Amino acid sequence: MKGVCLVRARLGLRTKVVAVVLVLVVSVVAAVGLGFKAHAALACTPVLTSKGTLSTAAMNAPSGSTIDASGCDIGDYIFTSQSVSSVTVHDATYYGIFVDGGGALSTGPITVSITGAKIYNIGDHTGACTAPTTSTACTFHATGSQHGIGLRFDSGVGSAAHAVYGTVATSNIYSYQKGGIVVNYNSNVTTIGNLITGLGPADFIAQNGIQYSRGAVGTIRGNTVSGNFYTGQQGVLADGTSCGPGHPVSTCPPGRLYVSVGLLLFDIDPNNIHRSQNDLSNNQRPALVITDSPTG
Repeated sequence: MKGVCLVRARLGLRTKVVAVVLVLVVSVVAAVGLGFKAHAALACTPVLTSKGTLSTAAMNAPSGSTIDASGCDIGDYIFTSQSVSSVTVHDATYYGIFVDGGGALSTGPITVSITGAKIYNIGDHTGACTAPTTSTACTFHATGSQHGIGLRFDSGVGSAAHAVYGTVATSNIYSYQKGGIVVNYNSNVTTIGNLITGLGPADFIAQNGIQYSRGAVGTIRGNTVSGNFYTGQQGVLADGTSCGPGHPVSTCPPGRLYVSVGLLLFDIDPNNIHRSQNDLSNNQRPALVITDSPTG
């Protein structure tokens, strides 16, 4: 599986034609207020998110929850303001935790604080890792499909979009297929003191540790990000073609190469992102800023 061209870095999603069963939504929302451990046997609940209809193992889970999201697209779907700590989420297909201001259940701007979370084994995969590592002792084997994000903050776009404010702090995110943390669109998020660990050298996907994109703003401080390193083919676009007419592999424009990055600022004004004291060592590139959206 090819890596992702960063200028065309899109987190692909399959579209599911599934009705949102409101009775199930109400029951799950009521249940999370009591505290629980979600196991693989728990049915996934369909929900209309800003990324289409996806299934989730939990909604607005309280502090201390452990969520096994095996078979579900999302581990914990958050659409209201809350502060949570010490949540563990693993084995979701698309997102470990998805903080969404643009889904059908969101009614206004939300503020979400996440502290001390543990998120791992996210994306299509076989095997598992129980601790962050880039060694061969880890049995997490991703398929290379272009999804699998540990934690996503997203306002959505269009008339249904609502601003998302948040903090993610002292959390441990590893064994993700595509990315550790993504902050997207009209989101203002502080990312501080987190440990983000990629898979190490991989020839099937270009991972990114922390990504702020498409107009997002915020602060990125004191994070340790490592193990995002793409070893596959470079110099072609996501569809396998060259970088465009007149651009053979050897002369691809800057930013048009596949590459893994510890910190990616994409389609964004970097002046709106405050960055300091981040350890971005042991990535293919420590950081990369792409200020424009690709057109070709």
